Amino acid sequence: MRGKMDKDKILEAEIVTGRRNSSFYHRLSKGMDYMQIKKHAENAVEVENLPAVQGLAMSNQLSISEALSSTEGFKMLARRAAAGDNTAPNLFFMLRGTLSKHARPIFQRLARQSIVKVSRGITGQGLRGDTVIQTEYTPDALDFDDELTIENFIEKGLLTYEDIVALERREKKKSGVLIFDTSGSLYGVKFTTAALAVAVMAYHLENDNFSVVLFNTKAYIVKRQNEKVKIDELVNRILDSESAGYTNIAEGLTLGGLELAKMRAHNRFAILVTDGVFNKGGDPRKQLWRFPKLHILGLPSKHDWGRRLSIDMSRKTGGRFALVSSYEDVPKALVNLLRHT
Repeated sequence: MRGKMDKDKILEAEIVTGRRNSSFYHRLSKGMDYMQIKKHAENAVEVENLPAVQGLAMSNQLSISEALSSTEGFKMLARRAAAGDNTAPNLFFMLRGTLSKHARPIFQRLARQSIVKVSRGITGQGLRGDTVIQTEYTPDALDFDDELTIENFIEKGLLTYEDIVALERREKKKSGVLIFDTSGSLYGVKFTTAALAVAVMAYHLENDNFSVVLFNTKAYIVKRQNEKVKIDELVNRILDSESAGYTNIAEGLTLGGLELAKMRAHNRFAILVTDGVFNKGGDPRKQLWRFPKLHILGLPSKHDWGRRLSIDMSRKTGGRFALVSSYEDVPKALVNLLRHT
């Protein structure tokens, strides 16, 4: 009995000081009942100790849902969403199965607000690549091909407007498919990452053609290649998507390949985000024929064979492979891939 009381007091003190990570609070709260955890969660909300809220949620989701479904809880999440961190979406994915009909739309709105804000900041300005073409001279031309213009002058001995070679920069048109692995999603982190990645993709290709496929045990299309969908709605579709435990990369590639085949642009590509560790659907390399180019972002994994498989798949299609050390690195790594695609 004394041990339980000491544990309770230690947890209470640590929540106030805020010096531990979420795993610490998870371990310390194991074995506590609903009311104990709810009491500590209310204290964590009051002092805005987010690691404590997340750690306690790992022990008892229902008690955290109740503690956060209050005026103070919503205010705290609103402040975090406005600041542009991942607290709101992470907690939404962790708790969505226990949220009330009243609380769920509020949580979802705050999660969407956070994802859109963060993705917009990551995407930034000047992300799109340009293609440069030679054109005839016009009075408003700003760039010129100096070497070719000089060659024309040397050849003719004089320079007319017809001999001046102007350069026009046009936004490079792209068509792409994002294929994202959401299998075994632990505490919502992978789904939050997927939502951020999809929003980044949408900002980058907002004037082009793109599709989004998520997969776990089964694959499903979140956005078809010919759909016009606002980013808020696209993020909502991710927030409403379901998780499952298995990893069916082959089916994800099949659906993604079918979407890519419908696109007519010259610069077509697909980006697969996965750890490469499949346990359903068979060897995904059998689907590589569908892709003129498949880039892969490798997610963190303890299984090295998944990384080797991902490298092999990207190499066989002439794509690039990039390994990230954490889920938080995925959106920026995706931006880098898109910039050079």
